[in-house]
Amino acid sequence: MTDRQTVLVLGASGLFGELLARRIVREGIYTLVAAGRGIGALQVLKDQLGCQIELMDREDPTACALALERHLPFAVVDCSGPFQYYGQDPYRFARQVLESNSHYFDIADASAFVGGFKELDQTAKAYGLVAITGASATPAISSAAADVLSADIQRIDSIESAIIPGNKARRTFSVMKAILGQLGQPFEITRYGAKETVYGWDETRQIDLSIPTHAPVTNRLASLVHTPDIDLFPRRYLASTVTASAGLELKTFHRALQLSRWLVRWRVVPTFAPLAAVMRWVASGFLRIGSDTGGMQVVVTGSGDEGTIVRRSWELVANNGRGPEIPTLPVSVLLDKLQDQTVEPGARPALGEVTLDDLQSRFSALKVQTAITEALETPVFRTVLGEQFDSLPVAVQSLHNTVGRAVYEGAAESHGPTGFSGRLAAWLFRFPPKGKGVPVKVTITSKGCGNTKSETWQRDFNGVIFKSHLSVDAEGFAQERFGFMTARLGLHVVDNQLHFPVLKAKIFGCLPVPALLLPTSIAHETIDSQGRFVFDVLIKTPFGARIAHYRGWLIRCSPAV
Repeated sequence: MTDRQTVLVLGASGLFGELLARRIVREGIYTLVAAGRGIGALQVLKDQLGCQIELMDREDPTACALALERHLPFAVVDCSGPFQYYGQDPYRFARQVLESNSHYFDIADASAFVGGFKELDQTAKAYGLVAITGASATPAISSAAADVLSADIQRIDSIESAIIPGNKARRTFSVMKAILGQLGQPFEITRYGAKETVYGWDETRQIDLSIPTHAPVTNRLASLVHTPDIDLFPRRYLASTVTASAGLELKTFHRALQLSRWLVRWRVVPTFAPLAAVMRWVASGFLRIGSDTGGMQVVVTGSGDEGTIVRRSWELVANNGRGPEIPTLPVSVLLDKLQDQTVEPGARPALGEVTLDDLQSRFSALKVQTAITEALETPVFRTVLGEQFDSLPVAVQSLHNTVGRAVYEGAAESHGPTGFSGRLAAWLFRFPPKGKGVPVKVTITSKGCGNTKSETWQRDFNGVIFKSHLSVDAEGFAQERFGFMTARLGLHVVDNQLHFPVLKAKIFGCLPVPALLLPTSIAHETIDSQGRFVFDVLIKTPFGARIAHYRGWLIRCSPAV
């Protein structure tokens, strides 16, 4: 081999750099130069792998220039990190690599770093070189999964990803600093087609991977984190909602981070990043607890053929401590592609640069298990109505076929309550007052999947807002909760109209309302002569007093992503 077939791995004294360095030597295509600041770890690699080593600090441009000139690498891979803290000129080292006539890769998962990387595109193309950032679990592997999962889905409603390592996975200072640095920090996500500010380690959810293993990845917690997917996926996939989560296997540690984020949000402390070394030492004392099994999940939900709602999931489970090797695999694939000259010159994030097929042989060699599952999601009204749902007009079906969030606007005429009991009920449940030509905005938010599917309806009558929550009860009936009252609805279709009378009700979810005190609901939905969705809802007290009567039309709004 010539010097131009040398690969220099910066950060080889750290976990991911060391794993990549060992892989490069094992695959035998390139000569390795292991570079970093830890001479002890580098000397171990030299003794074990027979590679060259280079004591090198990315923050020292002169030392970097001398090392690049000395080794003339074909490609340089930056595994040092944490990329969130690369200073005012975060691309100085990458630019220096390109100007030395070497290809460049990194395993960055810092959203701002990856998102701004295209500023090097002109430089890379001028030299005819490849520079790819984020060749790691995210966005390289997550986009490879999303590409497969989103195939033939006509409208993507949501993309969710999660990374959940095992507790026994070796911890690095860079990863610890990146996690602590995100706690309580604000960032924007795309949710339901609009930008929304969230905070690091918010919105904890449970992750259960379905792949059977000797150490199942179930009942893990994951909270929101800021990864490159958050900023890149909405435009790439035109996805209405994109979220990314990460979690710790030990729930005590995870909950501790959740609580700690409030100290940042309340500005008690600016950041926990300076405690990375201390927290790494503390966490190392608990390595005997938990498992060495980690996982990753990417879920895409959207509309398929004939309006069906599809939920596809790609899952990965890594046993026996193999999890930390996963982020290094995209670089290995890209180095092969460089050898085959199948990578286009230019600087860009690792979106669609590797495929699941490219990665599969490496997954298999590590005995890492992956699987893709698919399920059809059934909204509340379709679940309850069954075949009757298909007899409804298209506009009515569309409104009740919501995935994620849908917003409808229109106008209504509202007749106010009558009698003391009607006015009291209208006040309790915030039904709209009397008015004609009242602007109406209805926001439907669908959450959960399978038996936990639910919908929240927010109705805004020119500033008068009232909400209800719809779900399917244990007996297969639709139930709607207004405040402290939950009503069972007798959904049925007659002459292309959807009717939903109240069959029974409970207070606080457990106290049955006697039949004599049950409110009367005379309500239906259909379409008008223009094909618009129309509604007519009359609700009375058992004594005949009117609580609310409103009717009008709605059309769907399409928020831009």
